[in-house]
Amino acid sequence: MNAWRAVVAAATVLVICAASAPAQEADARARVITLVRESQELADAGDRTAAMDRLLQALEIDPAYPSIYSHMGYLYELGGDSLKALTSYGKLLELRPDDEYGRQRITHLFFREQFPRRLRTSLLQFSPVSFVTDDCRVRPSAASETLSRRVAYTTGVIFPEGMEDRSGPIRTEIPSAGGQGVVGSAEFNRVCYGYVGVPEGEELRLTVMVHYPSTLLSQHGADYSALAERIAHVALRLHCYGRGSYGLPQASEDRIMRIWMCESGPTGAEQYEDDIFVYDVGRDRLPEEWLREVAHEWGHYALPPMGRFSEPEPYASGVLGEALFLQLLAAEAGIVVDDPWPSTRSRAAIDGLWGNGDVRLAEQLATLRSDCLDLWLKEGPNSQLAAGLGRDAFMYLVGAMMWVEAAHGHDLLSATLLKAPGEAPADFYYGYRQAVKEAAGRGEITLYAGALDLGRSKLSARPREGAFRREAVTLAAGDRAEWPVYLLEGPASVRVTPGLREVKLNLYVDGLGPLPLEGGQAVSLGHREAGWHTLVLEAPEGCETVALDALVIATGESDMPAPGL
Repeated sequence: MNAWRAVVAAATVLVICAASAPAQEADARARVITLVRESQELADAGDRTAAMDRLLQALEIDPAYPSIYSHMGYLYELGGDSLKALTSYGKLLELRPDDEYGRQRITHLFFREQFPRRLRTSLLQFSPVSFVTDDCRVRPSAASETLSRRVAYTTGVIFPEGMEDRSGPIRTEIPSAGGQGVVGSAEFNRVCYGYVGVPEGEELRLTVMVHYPSTLLSQHGADYSALAERIAHVALRLHCYGRGSYGLPQASEDRIMRIWMCESGPTGAEQYEDDIFVYDVGRDRLPEEWLREVAHEWGHYALPPMGRFSEPEPYASGVLGEALFLQLLAAEAGIVVDDPWPSTRSRAAIDGLWGNGDVRLAEQLATLRSDCLDLWLKEGPNSQLAAGLGRDAFMYLVGAMMWVEAAHGHDLLSATLLKAPGEAPADFYYGYRQAVKEAAGRGEITLYAGALDLGRSKLSARPREGAFRREAVTLAAGDRAEWPVYLLEGPASVRVTPGLREVKLNLYVDGLGPLPLEGGQAVSLGHREAGWHTLVLEAPEGCETVALDALVIATGESDMPAPGL
Protein backbone atom coordinates (compact mmCIF):
# COMPACT_ATOMS: atom_id res chain seq x y z
CA MET A 1 0.00 0.00 0.00
CA ASN A 2 2.78 2.47 0.89
CA ALA A 3 4.62 1.78 -2.38
CA TRP A 4 1.42 2.34 -4.37
CA ARG A 5 0.80 5.65 -2.63
CA ALA A 6 4.36 6.73 -3.45
CA VAL A 7 3.84 6.00 -7.16
CA VAL A 8 0.55 7.91 -7.21
CA ALA A 9 2.17 10.86 -5.42
CA ALA A 10 5.06 10.97 -7.90
CA ALA A 11 2.66 10.84 -10.83
CA THR A 12 0.69 13.72 -9.34
CA VAL A 13 3.85 15.82 -9.07
CA LEU A 14 4.70 15.11 -12.71
CA VAL A 15 1.25 16.19 -13.85
CA ILE A 16 1.45 19.40 -11.84
CA CYS A 17 4.96 20.16 -13.25
CA ALA A 18 3.82 19.45 -16.79
CA ALA A 19 0.85 21.70 -16.34
CA SER A 20 2.95 24.48 -14.85
CA ALA A 21 5.72 24.34 -17.48
CA PRO A 22 3.84 26.47 -20.09
CA ALA A 23 3.02 28.97 -17.37
CA GLN A 24 6.69 29.17 -16.36
CA GLU A 25 7.72 29.64 -19.99
CA ALA A 26 5.20 32.40 -20.41
CA ASP A 27 6.45 34.12 -17.28
CA ALA A 28 10.05 33.85 -18.51
CA ARG A 29 9.13 35.28 -21.91
CA ALA A 30 7.24 38.14 -20.27
CA ARG A 31 10.27 38.89 -18.10
CA VAL A 32 12.53 38.91 -21.19
CA ILE A 33 10.19 41.27 -23.04
CA THR A 34 10.17 43.58 -20.06
CA LEU A 35 13.97 43.59 -19.84
CA VAL A 36 14.30 44.32 -23.57
CA ARG A 37 11.81 47.21 -23.26
CA GLU A 38 13.68 48.60 -20.25
CA SER A 39 16.95 48.29 -22.18
CA GLN A 40 15.50 50.32 -25.04
CA GLU A 41 14.25 53.02 -22.66
CA LEU A 42 17.64 53.21 -20.93
CA ALA A 43 19.42 53.44 -24.29
CA ASP A 44 17.11 56.27 -25.35
CA ALA A 45 17.99 58.01 -22.08
CA GLY A 46 21.72 57.66 -22.87
CA ASP A 47 22.55 55.02 -20.23
CA ARG A 48 24.05 52.35 -22.52
CA THR A 49 25.76 50.49 -19.65
CA ALA A 50 22.49 49.85 -17.83
CA ALA A 51 20.79 49.07 -21.15
CA MET A 52 23.36 46.37 -21.91
CA ASP A 53 22.99 44.98 -18.39
CA ARG A 54 19.26 44.45 -18.99
CA LEU A 55 19.99 42.60 -22.22
CA LEU A 56 22.54 40.36 -20.53
CA GLN A 57 19.93 39.50 -17.90
CA ALA A 58 17.47 38.67 -20.68
CA LEU A 59 20.12 36.55 -22.40
CA GLU A 60 20.51 34.39 -19.30
CA ILE A 61 16.76 33.75 -19.20
CA ASP A 62 16.20 33.05 -22.90
CA PRO A 63 19.30 32.99 -25.19
CA ALA A 64 17.09 32.06 -28.17
CA TYR A 65 14.97 35.24 -28.12
CA PRO A 66 15.91 37.11 -31.34
CA SER A 67 15.11 40.66 -30.21
CA ILE A 68 17.85 40.50 -27.57
CA TYR A 69 20.47 40.34 -30.34
CA SER A 70 18.96 43.12 -32.46
CA HIS A 71 19.11 45.46 -29.45
CA MET A 72 22.63 44.28 -28.56
CA GLY A 73 23.76 45.01 -32.11
CA TYR A 74 22.27 48.48 -31.83
CA LEU A 75 24.12 49.17 -28.55
CA TYR A 76 27.41 47.85 -29.91
CA GLU A 77 27.00 50.08 -32.96
CA LEU A 78 26.48 53.09 -30.72
CA GLY A 79 29.66 52.14 -28.86
CA GLY A 80 31.67 51.78 -32.08
CA ASP A 81 32.33 48.04 -31.70
CA SER A 82 31.60 46.83 -35.24
CA LEU A 83 32.70 43.24 -34.70
CA LYS A 84 30.39 42.69 -31.73
CA ALA A 85 27.59 44.48 -33.56
CA LEU A 86 28.03 42.23 -36.60
CA THR A 87 28.20 39.16 -34.37
CA SER A 88 24.95 40.15 -32.65
CA TYR A 89 23.15 40.74 -35.94
CA GLY A 90 24.54 37.45 -37.23
CA LYS A 91 23.05 35.63 -34.23
CA LEU A 92 19.78 37.45 -34.88
CA LEU A 93 19.72 36.11 -38.46
CA GLU A 94 20.56 32.60 -37.27
CA LEU A 95 17.44 32.68 -35.12
CA ARG A 96 15.27 34.67 -37.54
CA PRO A 97 16.73 34.35 -41.11
CA ASP A 98 14.18 36.70 -42.70
CA ASP A 99 14.81 39.58 -40.26
CA GLU A 100 15.08 42.63 -42.51
CA TYR A 101 16.48 44.91 -39.79
CA GLY A 102 19.40 42.55 -39.13
CA ARG A 103 20.27 42.31 -42.81
CA GLN A 104 20.07 46.08 -43.27
CA ARG A 105 22.38 46.71 -40.31
CA ILE A 106 24.95 44.14 -41.51
CA THR A 107 24.94 45.72 -44.97
CA HIS A 108 25.39 49.16 -43.40
CA LEU A 109 28.33 47.98 -41.29
CA PHE A 110 30.03 46.46 -44.35
CA PHE A 111 29.64 49.49 -46.57
CA ARG A 112 29.98 52.45 -44.27
CA GLU A 113 33.20 54.54 -44.20
CA GLN A 114 35.47 51.49 -43.67
CA PHE A 115 35.05 47.90 -44.70
CA PRO A 116 35.04 45.75 -41.52
CA ARG A 117 38.52 45.35 -40.07
CA ARG A 118 37.40 42.27 -38.15
CA LEU A 119 34.91 39.55 -38.93
CA ARG A 120 34.00 36.09 -37.73
CA THR A 121 33.87 33.05 -39.95
CA SER A 122 30.26 32.43 -38.96
CA LEU A 123 29.32 35.92 -40.22
CA LEU A 124 30.39 35.27 -43.81
CA GLN A 125 27.11 33.49 -44.58
CA PHE A 126 25.25 36.75 -43.82
CA SER A 127 27.70 39.04 -45.61
CA PRO A 128 26.31 41.26 -48.39
CA VAL A 129 29.38 40.33 -50.46
CA SER A 130 30.68 36.92 -51.52
CA PHE A 131 33.74 35.34 -49.90
CA VAL A 132 36.06 32.49 -50.80
CA THR A 133 37.55 30.71 -47.80
CA ASP A 134 40.50 28.35 -47.52
CA ASP A 135 42.88 26.97 -44.91
CA CYS A 136 46.60 27.74 -44.92
CA ARG A 137 48.77 25.05 -43.34
CA VAL A 138 52.18 25.74 -41.85
CA ARG A 139 54.53 23.63 -39.79
CA PRO A 140 56.58 25.88 -37.48
CA SER A 141 59.34 23.28 -37.11
CA ALA A 142 60.12 19.79 -38.35
CA ALA A 143 58.99 18.21 -35.10
CA SER A 144 55.81 20.26 -34.63
CA GLU A 145 52.23 19.61 -35.60
CA THR A 146 50.78 21.31 -38.65
CA LEU A 147 48.95 24.54 -37.84
CA SER A 148 45.93 25.60 -39.87
CA ARG A 149 44.83 29.22 -40.31
CA ARG A 150 41.71 30.31 -42.15
CA VAL A 151 42.05 32.80 -45.00
CA ALA A 152 39.14 34.52 -46.73
CA TYR A 153 38.86 37.03 -49.55
CA THR A 154 36.01 38.79 -51.32
CA THR A 155 34.81 38.16 -54.85
CA GLY A 156 32.62 40.14 -57.20
CA VAL A 157 32.13 43.87 -57.67
CA ILE A 158 33.18 45.80 -54.55
CA PHE A 159 33.94 49.51 -54.45
CA PRO A 160 36.99 50.58 -52.44
CA GLU A 161 36.94 52.74 -49.36
CA GLY A 162 37.10 56.40 -50.27
CA MET A 163 34.59 56.22 -53.14
CA GLU A 164 31.97 58.36 -51.43
CA ASP A 165 28.51 57.31 -52.62
CA ARG A 166 30.33 55.52 -55.44
CA SER A 167 30.83 58.92 -57.03
CA GLY A 168 34.07 58.16 -58.81
CA PRO A 169 37.41 56.32 -58.68
CA ILE A 170 39.99 56.93 -55.99
CA ARG A 171 43.34 58.28 -57.11
CA THR A 172 46.65 57.14 -55.61
CA GLU A 173 50.10 58.61 -56.09
CA ILE A 174 52.73 56.21 -57.37
CA PRO A 175 56.14 56.60 -55.67
CA SER A 176 59.47 56.36 -57.43
CA ALA A 177 61.89 53.56 -56.61
CA GLY A 178 62.76 53.74 -52.94
CA GLY A 179 59.88 56.11 -52.22
CA GLN A 180 61.99 59.22 -52.80
CA GLY A 181 59.39 60.98 -54.89
CA VAL A 182 56.20 60.66 -56.93
CA VAL A 183 56.28 59.64 -60.59
CA GLY A 184 52.56 59.76 -61.30
CA SER A 185 49.16 58.60 -60.17
CA ALA A 186 46.56 55.99 -61.05
CA GLU A 187 42.81 55.53 -60.56
CA PHE A 188 41.06 52.54 -58.99
CA ASN A 189 37.40 51.69 -58.52
CA ARG A 190 37.43 48.03 -57.48
CA VAL A 191 38.97 46.19 -54.53
CA CYS A 192 39.41 42.69 -53.18
CA TYR A 193 39.57 42.45 -49.37
CA GLY A 194 41.54 39.63 -47.77
CA TYR A 195 41.36 38.33 -44.19
CA VAL A 196 43.46 35.99 -42.07
CA GLY A 197 42.11 34.08 -39.08
CA VAL A 198 43.72 34.54 -35.69
CA PRO A 199 45.53 31.42 -34.40
CA GLU A 200 42.70 30.59 -32.00
CA GLY A 201 38.99 31.11 -32.45
CA GLU A 202 37.07 32.14 -35.55
CA GLU A 203 37.97 35.83 -35.72
CA LEU A 204 39.23 37.10 -39.08
CA ARG A 205 41.35 40.24 -39.44
CA LEU A 206 41.67 42.38 -42.54
CA THR A 207 45.20 41.89 -43.86
CA VAL A 208 45.24 42.71 -47.58
CA MET A 209 43.42 45.15 -49.86
CA VAL A 210 44.04 44.64 -53.59
CA HIS A 211 42.90 47.64 -55.68
CA TYR A 212 42.37 47.50 -59.44
CA PRO A 213 40.52 49.35 -62.23
CA SER A 214 37.20 48.01 -63.53
CA THR A 215 36.75 46.94 -67.14
CA LEU A 216 35.29 50.36 -67.98
CA LEU A 217 38.06 52.27 -66.22
CA SER A 218 40.86 50.12 -67.66
CA GLN A 219 42.81 51.65 -70.50
CA HIS A 220 42.64 48.29 -72.28
CA GLY A 221 39.11 47.27 -71.28
CA ALA A 222 40.64 44.44 -69.26
CA ASP A 223 38.96 42.49 -66.46
CA TYR A 224 41.46 42.20 -63.60
CA SER A 225 39.09 40.77 -61.00
CA ALA A 226 40.34 37.16 -61.20
CA LEU A 227 43.98 38.29 -61.08
CA ALA A 228 43.26 40.52 -58.06
CA GLU A 229 41.68 37.59 -56.23
CA ARG A 230 44.67 35.34 -56.99
CA ILE A 231 47.11 37.99 -55.76
CA ALA A 232 45.07 38.47 -52.59
CA HIS A 233 44.95 34.72 -52.01
CA VAL A 234 48.72 34.32 -52.41
CA ALA A 235 49.46 37.39 -50.25
CA LEU A 236 47.30 35.98 -47.44
CA ARG A 237 49.26 32.74 -47.50
CA LEU A 238 52.55 34.62 -47.42
CA HIS A 239 51.31 36.50 -44.36
CA CYS A 240 50.51 33.19 -42.65
CA TYR A 241 53.98 31.88 -43.51
CA GLY A 242 55.73 34.94 -42.11
CA ARG A 243 53.80 34.76 -38.85
CA GLY A 244 53.43 31.00 -38.47
CA SER A 245 56.86 29.81 -39.57
CA TYR A 246 59.12 32.69 -38.58
CA GLY A 247 57.10 34.76 -36.10
CA LEU A 248 58.17 37.91 -37.91
CA PRO A 249 57.10 41.06 -36.04
CA GLN A 250 57.08 43.01 -39.29
CA ALA A 251 54.13 40.89 -40.51
CA SER A 252 51.96 41.77 -37.51
CA GLU A 253 48.28 40.96 -37.30
CA ASP A 254 47.30 44.64 -37.17
CA ARG A 255 49.03 45.84 -40.34
CA ILE A 256 47.09 46.05 -43.59
CA MET A 257 48.96 45.72 -46.87
CA ARG A 258 47.50 47.73 -49.75
CA ILE A 259 48.31 46.32 -53.19
CA TRP A 260 47.72 48.55 -56.21
CA MET A 261 47.42 46.96 -59.66
CA CYS A 262 48.66 49.68 -62.03
CA GLU A 263 48.38 49.48 -65.82
CA SER A 264 51.24 51.93 -66.36
CA GLY A 265 54.93 51.70 -65.50
CA PRO A 266 57.67 49.21 -66.30
CA THR A 267 56.88 45.53 -65.82
CA GLY A 268 57.54 44.66 -62.18
CA ALA A 269 56.55 45.78 -58.71
CA GLU A 270 57.67 48.10 -55.93
CA GLN A 271 57.08 48.02 -52.18
CA TYR A 272 56.93 51.18 -50.12
CA GLU A 273 55.92 51.02 -46.45
CA ASP A 274 52.50 49.28 -46.35
CA ASP A 275 51.90 49.54 -50.10
CA ILE A 276 52.88 47.32 -53.01
CA PHE A 277 52.55 48.75 -56.52
CA VAL A 278 52.35 46.15 -59.29
CA TYR A 279 53.03 47.75 -62.66
CA ASP A 280 52.07 46.89 -66.23
CA VAL A 281 49.43 44.44 -64.99
CA GLY A 282 47.97 44.15 -68.47
CA ARG A 283 51.03 42.30 -69.74
CA ASP A 284 50.76 38.55 -69.66
CA ARG A 285 53.05 36.85 -67.19
CA LEU A 286 53.62 33.21 -66.44
CA PRO A 287 52.01 32.10 -63.15
CA GLU A 288 55.39 31.53 -61.51
CA GLU A 289 56.41 35.08 -62.43
CA TRP A 290 53.35 36.44 -60.62
CA LEU A 291 54.20 34.30 -57.61
CA ARG A 292 57.80 35.50 -57.71
CA GLU A 293 56.82 39.18 -57.88
CA VAL A 294 54.36 38.94 -54.99
CA ALA A 295 56.81 36.93 -52.85
CA HIS A 296 59.61 39.38 -53.68
CA GLU A 297 57.68 42.45 -52.57
CA TRP A 298 56.27 40.62 -49.56
CA GLY A 299 59.87 39.88 -48.58
CA HIS A 300 60.62 43.61 -48.56
CA TYR A 301 57.47 44.14 -46.49
CA ALA A 302 57.83 41.33 -43.93
CA LEU A 303 61.57 40.65 -43.63
CA PRO A 304 64.07 43.05 -42.07
CA PRO A 305 65.94 45.22 -44.61
CA MET A 306 69.26 43.62 -45.62
CA GLY A 307 71.74 45.88 -47.41
CA ARG A 308 72.65 48.36 -48.62
CA PHE A 309 74.00 46.91 -51.88
CA SER A 310 75.04 48.70 -55.03
CA GLU A 311 73.33 46.11 -57.27
CA PRO A 312 71.04 44.46 -58.31
CA GLU A 313 68.94 46.42 -55.78
CA PRO A 314 69.69 48.06 -52.44
CA TYR A 315 68.15 45.40 -50.17
CA ALA A 316 68.33 41.62 -50.43
CA SER A 317 65.16 41.00 -48.43
CA GLY A 318 63.09 40.81 -51.63
CA VAL A 319 65.06 37.97 -53.22
CA LEU A 320 65.26 36.25 -49.83
CA GLY A 321 61.48 36.60 -49.64
CA GLU A 322 61.21 34.84 -53.00
CA ALA A 323 63.30 31.95 -51.70
CA LEU A 324 61.72 31.55 -48.26
CA PHE A 325 58.06 32.14 -49.13
CA LEU A 326 58.09 30.09 -52.33
CA GLN A 327 59.77 27.25 -50.43
CA LEU A 328 57.00 27.45 -47.84
CA LEU A 329 54.41 27.43 -50.63
CA ALA A 330 55.97 24.23 -51.99
CA ALA A 331 56.10 22.71 -48.52
CA GLU A 332 52.44 23.50 -47.90
CA ALA A 333 51.46 21.85 -51.17
CA GLY A 334 53.14 18.67 -49.89
CA ILE A 335 51.31 18.96 -46.55
CA VAL A 336 47.93 19.42 -48.24
CA VAL A 337 48.22 16.28 -50.40
CA ASP A 338 50.27 14.34 -47.81
CA ASP A 339 52.99 13.75 -50.40
CA PRO A 340 56.17 15.85 -49.92
CA TRP A 341 57.42 18.26 -52.55
CA PRO A 342 58.23 17.85 -55.43
CA SER A 343 55.81 14.94 -55.88
CA THR A 344 53.44 15.01 -58.84
CA ARG A 345 50.47 15.50 -56.52
CA SER A 346 52.07 18.42 -54.67
CA ARG A 347 52.97 20.15 -57.93
CA ALA A 348 49.39 19.67 -59.13
CA ALA A 349 48.22 21.37 -55.92
CA ILE A 350 50.26 24.46 -56.84
CA ASP A 351 48.74 24.46 -60.32
CA GLY A 352 45.32 24.47 -58.66
CA LEU A 353 46.28 27.39 -56.43
CA TRP A 354 46.87 29.68 -59.40
CA GLY A 355 44.12 28.08 -61.40
CA ASN A 356 45.12 28.66 -65.01
CA GLY A 357 47.76 26.16 -65.98
CA ASP A 358 51.19 24.78 -65.20
CA VAL A 359 53.13 26.62 -62.48
CA ARG A 360 56.87 26.00 -62.84
CA LEU A 361 57.59 26.51 -59.16
CA ALA A 362 60.15 23.70 -58.97
CA GLU A 363 62.20 25.36 -61.70
CA GLN A 364 61.92 28.71 -59.94
CA LEU A 365 63.22 27.22 -56.69
CA ALA A 366 66.02 25.40 -58.52
CA THR A 367 67.19 28.70 -60.03
CA LEU A 368 67.23 30.43 -56.63
CA ARG A 369 69.09 27.48 -55.10
CA SER A 370 71.66 27.51 -57.88
CA ASP A 371 72.16 31.31 -57.95
CA CYS A 372 72.29 31.86 -54.18
CA LEU A 373 72.63 28.77 -51.98
CA ASP A 374 75.16 26.99 -54.18
CA LEU A 375 77.12 30.23 -54.59
CA TRP A 376 77.46 30.52 -50.80
CA LEU A 377 78.54 26.87 -50.54
CA LYS A 378 81.03 27.23 -53.39
CA GLU A 379 82.61 30.39 -51.99
CA GLY A 380 82.55 29.10 -48.41
CA PRO A 381 81.43 30.85 -45.23
CA ASN A 382 84.71 32.75 -44.86
CA SER A 383 84.60 34.34 -48.32
CA GLN A 384 85.48 37.99 -48.87
CA LEU A 385 82.01 38.32 -50.41
CA ALA A 386 80.68 38.57 -46.86
CA ALA A 387 82.08 42.12 -46.78
CA GLY A 388 81.10 43.06 -50.34
CA LEU A 389 78.24 45.20 -51.60
CA GLY A 390 78.04 44.13 -55.25
CA ARG A 391 75.81 41.64 -57.05
CA ASP A 392 77.76 38.54 -55.96
CA ALA A 393 77.78 39.71 -52.34
CA PHE A 394 74.03 40.28 -52.60
CA MET A 395 73.41 36.72 -53.82
CA TYR A 396 75.91 35.40 -51.29
CA LEU A 397 73.96 36.87 -48.37
CA VAL A 398 70.69 35.42 -49.67
CA GLY A 399 72.45 32.07 -50.09
CA ALA A 400 73.75 32.22 -46.52
CA MET A 401 70.23 32.72 -45.14
CA MET A 402 68.90 29.95 -47.41
CA TRP A 403 71.59 27.66 -46.01
CA VAL A 404 70.60 28.51 -42.43
CA GLU A 405 67.02 27.47 -43.29
CA ALA A 406 68.22 24.31 -45.03
CA ALA A 407 70.66 23.42 -42.25
CA HIS A 408 68.64 24.23 -39.14
CA GLY A 409 65.02 25.02 -40.00
CA HIS A 410 62.64 27.88 -39.29
CA ASP A 411 63.48 28.55 -35.64
CA LEU A 412 67.17 29.22 -36.07
CA LEU A 413 66.64 31.28 -39.22
CA SER A 414 64.05 33.35 -37.38
CA ALA A 415 66.50 33.86 -34.51
CA THR A 416 69.20 34.87 -37.01
CA LEU A 417 66.98 37.55 -38.55
CA LEU A 418 65.79 38.85 -35.19
CA LYS A 419 69.26 38.97 -33.62
CA ALA A 420 70.82 41.00 -36.43
CA PRO A 421 71.57 44.36 -34.73
CA GLY A 422 71.31 46.35 -37.96
CA GLU A 423 70.68 46.01 -41.66
CA ALA A 424 74.25 45.64 -42.97
CA PRO A 425 75.23 42.17 -44.30
CA ALA A 426 77.69 41.74 -41.41
CA ASP A 427 74.82 42.15 -38.96
CA PHE A 428 73.10 39.02 -40.27
CA TYR A 429 76.26 36.91 -40.15
CA TYR A 430 76.61 38.11 -36.56
CA GLY A 431 72.94 37.27 -35.95
CA TYR A 432 73.60 33.69 -37.04
CA ARG A 433 76.51 33.29 -34.63
CA GLN A 434 74.38 34.62 -31.80
CA ALA A 435 71.50 32.33 -32.74
CA VAL A 436 73.84 29.31 -32.70
CA LYS A 437 75.23 30.33 -29.33
CA GLU A 438 71.75 30.63 -27.86
CA ALA A 439 70.59 27.33 -29.38
CA ALA A 440 73.70 25.52 -28.14
CA GLY A 441 72.95 26.73 -24.64
CA ARG A 442 69.59 24.94 -24.83
CA GLY A 443 71.07 21.65 -26.07
CA GLU A 444 72.06 19.96 -29.31
CA ILE A 445 71.90 21.68 -32.71
CA THR A 446 70.51 19.86 -35.72
CA LEU A 447 72.37 20.11 -39.02
CA TYR A 448 70.13 18.58 -41.67
CA ALA A 449 71.91 16.32 -44.14
CA GLY A 450 70.25 18.19 -47.00
CA ALA A 451 72.39 21.27 -46.25
CA LEU A 452 75.47 19.46 -47.61
CA ASP A 453 77.88 21.07 -50.06
CA LEU A 454 76.77 19.16 -53.13
CA GLY A 455 79.61 20.49 -55.25
CA ARG A 456 82.28 19.11 -52.91
CA SER A 457 80.48 15.87 -52.17
CA LYS A 458 80.67 12.63 -54.14
CA LEU A 459 77.39 10.72 -54.18
CA SER A 460 76.24 7.76 -56.24
CA ALA A 461 72.61 8.93 -56.01
CA ARG A 462 71.77 12.62 -56.38
CA PRO A 463 69.54 13.92 -53.57
CA ARG A 464 66.00 15.03 -54.31
CA GLU A 465 65.38 18.79 -54.45
CA GLY A 466 62.92 19.19 -51.56
CA ALA A 467 61.04 22.27 -50.47
CA PHE A 468 63.71 23.61 -48.07
CA ARG A 469 66.75 21.49 -48.72
CA ARG A 470 68.09 18.50 -50.57
CA GLU A 471 66.29 15.37 -49.39
CA ALA A 472 66.98 11.64 -49.49
CA VAL A 473 70.73 12.01 -48.90
CA THR A 474 72.31 8.57 -49.03
CA LEU A 475 75.87 7.28 -48.82
CA ALA A 476 76.85 4.17 -50.74
CA ALA A 477 80.25 2.47 -50.58
CA GLY A 478 82.91 4.96 -51.68
CA ASP A 479 80.65 8.01 -51.30
CA ARG A 480 81.52 11.09 -49.29
CA ALA A 481 79.43 14.06 -48.16
CA GLU A 482 80.70 17.41 -46.89
CA TRP A 483 79.09 20.08 -44.69
CA PRO A 484 80.21 23.47 -43.40
CA VAL A 485 79.46 23.79 -39.68
CA TYR A 486 79.81 26.63 -37.22
CA LEU A 487 81.17 25.49 -33.84
CA LEU A 488 81.55 27.39 -30.60
CA GLU A 489 84.74 27.50 -28.60
CA GLY A 490 85.20 24.30 -26.60
CA PRO A 491 84.60 20.56 -26.87
CA ALA A 492 82.16 19.30 -29.48
CA SER A 493 80.67 15.99 -30.57
CA VAL A 494 78.67 14.68 -33.52
CA ARG A 495 76.16 11.89 -33.94
CA VAL A 496 74.11 10.87 -36.95
CA THR A 497 70.37 10.34 -37.21
CA PRO A 498 68.91 7.88 -37.79
CA GLY A 499 71.30 5.57 -35.93
CA LEU A 500 73.73 3.58 -38.07
CA ARG A 501 73.15 0.20 -36.38
CA GLU A 502 75.54 -2.29 -38.02
CA VAL A 503 77.06 0.26 -40.42
CA LYS A 504 80.25 2.18 -39.69
CA LEU A 505 81.15 5.48 -41.36
CA ASN A 506 84.34 7.49 -41.25
CA LEU A 507 84.13 11.08 -39.99
CA TYR A 508 86.67 13.79 -40.82
CA VAL A 509 86.83 17.23 -39.22
CA ASP A 510 88.83 19.94 -41.05
CA GLY A 511 90.52 17.19 -43.10
CA LEU A 512 91.72 15.24 -40.08
CA GLY A 513 90.60 11.70 -39.32
CA PRO A 514 89.14 9.25 -39.86
CA LEU A 515 87.04 8.92 -36.72
CA PRO A 516 84.83 5.82 -36.61
CA LEU A 517 81.15 6.72 -36.41
CA GLU A 518 78.77 3.86 -35.73
CA GLY A 519 75.52 3.02 -33.96
CA GLY A 520 73.70 5.93 -32.43
CA GLN A 521 76.70 7.05 -30.42
CA ALA A 522 78.30 10.48 -30.66
CA VAL A 523 81.95 10.88 -31.56
CA SER A 524 84.06 13.58 -29.95
CA LEU A 525 85.62 16.27 -32.11
CA GLY A 526 87.86 17.35 -29.27
CA HIS A 527 88.32 21.01 -28.38
CA ARG A 528 87.39 23.29 -31.29
CA GLU A 529 87.98 26.97 -31.85
CA ALA A 530 84.97 29.18 -32.44
CA GLY A 531 84.35 29.53 -36.16
CA TRP A 532 83.58 27.62 -39.32
CA HIS A 533 84.74 24.05 -39.73
CA THR A 534 84.26 21.26 -42.25
CA LEU A 535 82.72 17.87 -41.54
CA VAL A 536 82.98 14.98 -43.98
CA LEU A 537 81.25 11.61 -43.79
CA GLU A 538 82.72 8.82 -45.84
CA ALA A 539 81.28 5.36 -46.53
CA PRO A 540 84.16 2.84 -46.73
CA GLU A 541 84.34 0.09 -49.33
CA GLY A 542 81.90 -2.71 -48.64
CA CYS A 543 79.58 -0.43 -46.69
CA GLU A 544 75.86 -0.82 -47.15
CA THR A 545 73.92 2.20 -48.40
CA VAL A 546 73.08 4.56 -45.54
CA ALA A 547 70.20 7.07 -45.49
CA LEU A 548 71.10 10.26 -43.62
CA ASP A 549 68.63 12.60 -41.96
CA ALA A 550 70.82 14.91 -39.90
CA LEU A 551 74.05 15.43 -38.03
CA VAL A 552 73.43 16.41 -34.43
CA ILE A 553 76.04 18.73 -32.91
CA ALA A 554 76.60 18.99 -29.16
CA THR A 555 78.94 21.45 -27.51
CA GLY A 556 80.11 21.77 -23.92
CA GLU A 557 82.04 19.63 -21.50
CA SER A 558 82.21 15.94 -22.43
CA ASP A 559 83.54 12.79 -20.77
CA MET A 560 84.49 11.27 -24.10
CA PRO A 561 88.21 10.96 -24.81
CA ALA A 562 89.61 13.36 -27.37
CA PRO A 563 90.21 11.77 -30.79
CA GLY A 564 93.71 10.99 -31.90
CA LEU A 565 94.13 13.53 -34.67
